[in-house]
Amino acid sequence: MSSLDIIKISDAEYEIMEIIWNEGGEVTTADIIKKLGEDNYWKHTTILTLAKRLVDKNVLKVRKEKRVNYYSPKITKDEYKSYQANGLIEDMYDGSIKSLVASLYDNKRIDEKDLKELKDWIGRI
Repeated sequence: MSSLDIIKISDAEYEIMEIIWNEGGEVTTADIIKKLGEDNYWKHTTILTLAKRLVDKNVLKVRKEKRVNYYSPKITKDEYKSYQANGLIEDMYDGSIKSLVASLYDNKRIDEKDLKELKDWIGRI
């Protein structure tokens, strides 16, 4: 799947995807509710709506059996993270990784140790 086929997902949708990615197989709405825990304030219908949006956005697939939907990921978490990183670099830094790193360094989010690790990594690829 190319990153062009993926659409950005909301924080709530990402929370659902995290559960599905962590399960490693098919999950039902009931499984998602259980994994959300006692602090969950979402209703069953809210989760169904979020899951439908994820299916529409091409990151989740659904298999229907009788009245139960079984959800599984169409993309891996790493694929989505890569898509997000590429979008950030394109949108915020005009496609320049150098500009991203410079911004992180200027804002003290990256230090000399991080830069050395990056140099070492670049030297290995």
